[in-house]
Amino acid sequence: MPNRIPLVFVIALAISYLLPGLVGHDPWKQDENYIFGIVYHMLQSGDWIVPQNAGEPFMEKPPLYYWVAAMLAHLNSGWLSLHDGARLASGVFTALTLLFTGLTARRYWGEGSGRYAVVALVASFGLLYESHFMISDVPMLTGFAIAGYGFACSLQRPLWAGFWLGTGTGIGFLAKGLLIPGALGLIAMMLPALFATWRQRRFSRTLMIAALFALPWLLMWPIALYLRSPQLFYDWFWLNNIGRFLGFSVPQLGASNSPWFWPRTLHWFAFPVLPLALLTVWRQRGRIGHSAALQYGLVAFLVYLLLIQVSASARTAYGLPMLVGLTILAVPAVDTLPERLNRYADYGARLLFAPLVGVSWYVWALMVFVGAPPAWPMLARDLPMNFIMPIQPVAILAALLASVIYFGTWFWLPQLKSRAVVSLALGVTVFWIIFGTLWLPWVDDAKSYRSVFLAMQPHLPAARRCVASYGLGESTRPMLEYYLGILSKRQELYPDADCDVLIIDKRGMQAPQNLPPYWQPAWNGSRPADNSESFWLYLRHSSQTPGKLSR
Repeated sequence: MPNRIPLVFVIALAISYLLPGLVGHDPWKQDENYIFGIVYHMLQSGDWIVPQNAGEPFMEKPPLYYWVAAMLAHLNSGWLSLHDGARLASGVFTALTLLFTGLTARRYWGEGSGRYAVVALVASFGLLYESHFMISDVPMLTGFAIAGYGFACSLQRPLWAGFWLGTGTGIGFLAKGLLIPGALGLIAMMLPALFATWRQRRFSRTLMIAALFALPWLLMWPIALYLRSPQLFYDWFWLNNIGRFLGFSVPQLGASNSPWFWPRTLHWFAFPVLPLALLTVWRQRGRIGHSAALQYGLVAFLVYLLLIQVSASARTAYGLPMLVGLTILAVPAVDTLPERLNRYADYGARLLFAPLVGVSWYVWALMVFVGAPPAWPMLARDLPMNFIMPIQPVAILAALLASVIYFGTWFWLPQLKSRAVVSLALGVTVFWIIFGTLWLPWVDDAKSYRSVFLAMQPHLPAARRCVASYGLGESTRPMLEYYLGILSKRQELYPDADCDVLIIDKRGMQAPQNLPPYWQPAWNGSRPADNSESFWLYLRHSSQTPGKLSR
């Protein structure tokens, strides 16, 4: 059997994994709407210091993702829509994550090991969704991966290691805030405290150099923000960093944690790198005291897991940096699985993804040739069953080529010692290609706000003083601005705004109750197949002063 998979295959796999889904659809609820809203405001206003969503400061995270997304949106505006150009930022950051995780594995485990790390990371279930959408936590993972490469170099090349460790720390900080610098600082302290391998002057020099390289990243934006507005600095630093971690601002800001969130989530989120990492640790348990790779992987994973477990806030995206340490630990097991386990795991991956590929093609074919998808409750719950599937030759060709290649690789996989992980990575990739080509227009029709707001537009009076809103959240307000150019005055903040148009966003399909009599209904609608959220447009036909709406 070949000892390693070809590098050209790994590069092709990574590209095939990264590209589908990055372009070709509108911003989707939840994260994409408000993130693109911030990017759009930066492009419109030129204000790169204070992130604003639909005209209101939004201080949840530092602005690195917004900066990169805004620059890419501007640079590619000649051939891509602004939201598609902005989404390229996730592809860029994920590509850097794959690259530096591969470089780290190569540094620790030797030549050829980096490609195993890339394949294992591509196969990881937890990375798939986050890496293809506008999610500002993606560069947090990138910073952690770059810092990991700095740790890997620290015992041989302190200057080079310090540069990468400091840069990764800075990227993580400007992506998420204090979490990544805090985690990396704890890792840097725990490694020499637990293992003699790291008690060297070179490692100490690396940390000092890293601090110098990290300093500009840590200071430039917070200082600029403080000079602009001490109150906004307080909102970001105290409420969205310290408060989210300790919990005192979670009731106000959301994303609460529970003691069982990560125990329930980790097994699928970190599959397959978690079981592979456990296998490596068990096999090489006698080398933990001497192997820098095992030490870094264990400490990086456990420190970060402990931090997010005790944090008062939790989302799956917050766990992305765990994948770096686990992937480094998983690499030795990728091509050393017992033959029977390797074979059965390969067959298991095929049994999982081959039916998914077949069903995806079947549903698409019914929509194209019959005119309707199958009446399956799991589809009807979230997707419009009356959608007319467009014929897109390029998308069809890409999906067909990916499917043929996928099934063709089944004849090659038995030659590989790493067949199980490669088979899983191929399955994940071909499934995502089909989703990002054949199914993308259908899902986009359900998850985009474009159709509902464009349906509202003809009912809006051309001459109006202003538009008030009630119930519009952080995801809907920026889409109202993007599609219709409307910055609404929220009645939650401006109850006495003298507006003659009112838009209400509410749960359920029932009309709003207890409105003042001078508001007359003009239109209502919802997104296709969405029975949980509806929009109501009212016009004011009286000179009375508007009052505050009842909840």
